[in-house]
Amino acid sequence: MMKLLAALNGEDRLIVGSMAVTLGGVSLGAWLAEPRVFGFTALAVISMLLIGWRITQSSRLSWLLVFGLVAGVFELWTDWVHVTYFGSLVYTDYFGFQILASPSYMPIGWWLTVVQFGYLGLRLSDRWPQGIAIGAITLLGMTLPPWYEEFAAPARAWHYRSGGLMLSNTPVWVILAYGSGMFAIATLTLLLYRPQAWGRAVLGGVFTGASIMFSGVFWFAWLGAR
Repeated sequence: MMKLLAALNGEDRLIVGSMAVTLGGVSLGAWLAEPRVFGFTALAVISMLLIGWRITQSSRLSWLLVFGLVAGVFELWTDWVHVTYFGSLVYTDYFGFQILASPSYMPIGWWLTVVQFGYLGLRLSDRWPQGIAIGAITLLGMTLPPWYEEFAAPARAWHYRSGGLMLSNTPVWVILAYGSGMFAIATLTLLLYRPQAWGRAVLGGVFTGASIMFSGVFWFAWLGAR
């Protein structure tokens, strides 16, 4: 463990720490049955990433923050489709107000998620071939973020109302949609990342948001529709 920690640079520790805080926050929300913890966690983690970027002046983090912000805004489209059109997703708390059909913190939650997983994709590609790095991020995306979904129901933040196979509180189609979304995040990050290439970051964010939406619709239509 000490050798592993010693091999991490400052950016690595920031991202790993932010993921640990995210998981800890949603776990606390479930334990307390308090949905507002999800919102406070999202604000705390994005603040952590922004402060870390200011301290490190990392060109990689600055690019990912633009990329993730655009993707997080466009992900609102996904929520709107599932809440208002399919009726498959039900939010029970909006953390003060809603944006379209989403809680106020949801774009921030996706913003930080894209930054975290995009960064991991870049770091893994430093050591492994790109195809293996993308595959690893896809598999990680099918295991770690669905825990946020699993904790959302006991936290009274949101739940799903759809047919199809469920794993505890999480539909299988949601897990597969996460895998597809993480595949898009990793692939677009590796294809488009160039330091200070802000147009590429915006383009990647738009395509990531669209990929998340279309993958969610695809897997829901195949496995979740009644």
